[in-house]
Amino acid sequence: MLDQVEIFCPHCLEKYFVSLEKIPEEGFATPCKKCGKPFTIVKASGDPRRDRSNRQQGFVVVQAKKRRPPGENMDGASSAEMFLRNSFVWGLFRKSGFKLGICAAGIVLLVVLGVLSLWKSSVHRNLEKGLRHTLAQASDSRFEFKLEDIKFSALGWLTRERGCLSGLTLSDRETKRVLSYADRIHFQIDPSKKRFVTEPFTLRVNAYHSKTILTGCVFEARGAESWQAVFRAKEATAEIEGMDTMTGQGIEVTLDFNGGDWDADPRLVMGHADLGLKIAQVDSLGANIAESVDIGLSLMNGIFPRKTPGPPQAEPGNYIHTLKTKWAKSEATARIERFSLRLVGSAVQLAGKLQFRNPLEESELDLSFKAKEFSRIMKFIHRMNSETFDRVVAALVDLDERNVILYAPNTDSVDFTLSYRTSRIKLNEKDLKPLT
Repeated sequence: MLDQVEIFCPHCLEKYFVSLEKIPEEGFATPCKKCGKPFTIVKASGDPRRDRSNRQQGFVVVQAKKRRPPGENMDGASSAEMFLRNSFVWGLFRKSGFKLGICAAGIVLLVVLGVLSLWKSSVHRNLEKGLRHTLAQASDSRFEFKLEDIKFSALGWLTRERGCLSGLTLSDRETKRVLSYADRIHFQIDPSKKRFVTEPFTLRVNAYHSKTILTGCVFEARGAESWQAVFRAKEATAEIEGMDTMTGQGIEVTLDFNGGDWDADPRLVMGHADLGLKIAQVDSLGANIAESVDIGLSLMNGIFPRKTPGPPQAEPGNYIHTLKTKWAKSEATARIERFSLRLVGSAVQLAGKLQFRNPLEESELDLSFKAKEFSRIMKFIHRMNSETFDRVVAALVDLDERNVILYAPNTDSVDFTLSYRTSRIKLNEKDLKPLT
């Protein structure tokens, strides 16, 4: 039997299985059965440069899979032992009393399963309806969530539900492109604890000019009106324009929300949200970029439109309009609770607060930035993008013309403070001229 290798269409991420032995040395082109666009399939040559060149041209490079060596029986039993076991079981089945007991137990089991299946089917319908409604609420005029199918286990548990989501996609209506795709996500729901958790799955993201694959993904959510959500990924590999450029490990994103009705308008919800991001390490081109990333953001008294079934309402359903007109009334405040990381060996810290006012242009903003061994960051910017490096240097020259020393005396550190409320910039404890 020929080995089957799993591949994906580079345009719509449709999954296919091909036999490595049937792929000619020069490769072959084939149209996708789903989107109709052609793509080329080639074997991996073993030469990293050649394979990378093929990926840059949009080819699908197929790697050979290793065969597993044949093993023993799962329980390690020999053929003689299996024969004795089968003989003993066959002797039990020949006894009439055992047969009657089996028949009675089977009838009882069928009745129990029939009642349980009716109850389960009702629960499953409600869960599927709620999930599809949630995805519809998360979609908007441009971005759309789709779910091909959802299946639940036949028995499951009395207090828990198990199932599988198939073909969960996020699409851009304007460009008609699939932005993210998950083939299968096995999940478990515990209604008593209001908990939803998935088993590890793979998520493919195809946005802009990059393709990212996240492996070992787990999503967990708790609560109803006030809820907490956690997304973890063991590893994320980003491929930009056919080159493996960035790999992140130990990714964790958390979101906590606690809210309720807003007295001024029942169509809106006022709440407090906390967003956290942690990344253990980020590497690019064989070198370490960042590590120990720990970011925490909070929002107090934020106003959000309450999504309801049917067409969106004109004013409350507009997020931008709500931000500009309602957040000042609720005295919404955004804070950077924590922001620390090591960027190319340089310790970076960021802190800030944004108080929303009406009009939005009069909002109060305080921001501070501190970095040690700042020259390391400048070298990294120059290596990644020379145009950005030139802009930073031009800004530093402009500051120097204003007699402002960017670095703290006799150090390689930067201490930057911005206060939008007073329309002044303070850099290294020295005020600059008012902003224009």
